[in-house]
Amino acid sequence: MNAIRTRKKSVWSWNLARRPAGGPKGGVGDVVPRLTSEQDMRNPAFQRTLKKTVEFAGVGLHSGEACRVVLTPASADAGIVFQRTDLAAPDNVIAAIPENVACANHGTTLTNEAGVSVATVEHLMAALALTGVDNVTVDIDGPEIPILDGSAAAFVTEIAQAGLSELRSRRRPLVITETERVADGERSIKVEPHAGRLVEIEIDFGDCLIGRQALCLDLDDPAVIARLASARTFCRLNEVEALRAAGLIRGGALSNGIVVDGDRVLNEEPLRDPAEFALHKALDLIGDLYLLGGPVIGRIHAVKPGHDLNTRAALYLKQAQAETRQPARATA
Repeated sequence: MNAIRTRKKSVWSWNLARRPAGGPKGGVGDVVPRLTSEQDMRNPAFQRTLKKTVEFAGVGLHSGEACRVVLTPASADAGIVFQRTDLAAPDNVIAAIPENVACANHGTTLTNEAGVSVATVEHLMAALALTGVDNVTVDIDGPEIPILDGSAAAFVTEIAQAGLSELRSRRRPLVITETERVADGERSIKVEPHAGRLVEIEIDFGDCLIGRQALCLDLDDPAVIARLASARTFCRLNEVEALRAAGLIRGGALSNGIVVDGDRVLNEEPLRDPAEFALHKALDLIGDLYLLGGPVIGRIHAVKPGHDLNTRAALYLKQAQAETRQPARATA
C-alpha cells in the first residue's frame, strides 16, 4: 500500500471549511472500559436504558441542516423510537425497525406510515448497539441525525458517561442457529452460529489508497468497541460531484469525513486506525442490524456491505424470526 499523504489545501468545490464537528472530542477509549466493567456487556439478561438524558447538536451530512438531538430514558419494551419535535404529534413518531427503512442510499432513512422521516440514523444506532441500550426515545428537531465528526465516538462517549439502568424485562437477542446468507452479486452478508458476537468484514476499493481490508471483530471486547466507535465515514474525491448532484453531502466537510484522492488522504487529521475504512463499514453494519431491536448472537461475515444490503439482511432476519416464532432461529 502506498504511504498516506495529506495536503492542507484543496482545490475542489465541496465544503472544506473546518466546520465544528459537534459533540465531545475523544474520550471513547477511556469511557468504554468503564462502561463494560459496570455492565455485563457479554450476555446481559435484562433490557437497559439510559440513566439520564443525553444531548447532541450539529449538522446533517446530507441535508446540511442544523439539528439538536436529545436521548431520553424509556421504559422496558419501548424499543428505540425517533420523535420529530419540529412536527406535530402523533405522526412525528418513527420506530427504529427494519420495516421502516425507506431509503438506504449513502445512509439509512426511516419513514413512518404518515411519511415522516429521519435520516442517517446508522451511527447513533451503532452507538446504542455498542453500549447495549435497548430502549430510548430520540427527540430530534430536524430531518437528519447530526454527523458530528463522521464517527460514533461522541455518541458512545456521552452514552457511556450517562450510564445505563437495568429494566425488569428480559433482552431478546437474535441467536443464530443456522447458516444463512443474503447476497447481491459479489456482495453478501452471511450469518452463522457462534457463542459470541463476531463481525468479519471485507472491503475492496482497489482504485485508491483504501485497497482491500479484512477484519475480524469481537464485539465483546472493549478495545474493539473503541476502535469501531472512532472510525469515520469516508468517500473518494471522484464521487463528490455526483453525490452533490444527487442532493447529498450538503453538510459534508473534512471535519466530518475522510476524503481519499488516489493514494492520498485529503484530511489534515491522519487516519485514526490503519483499518479505519473497514472499521467504519463494520460500524454501519452494526447500526443497521440493530434495527432488529437487539444484538445478533453469532458470526456475521460481510463482503462489500453497504446500507442497502445491511438493511435487507435486517429485514430478512426479522421476517424469518416472525415466521418461525422462535427468536433463537434464523431460517431461509
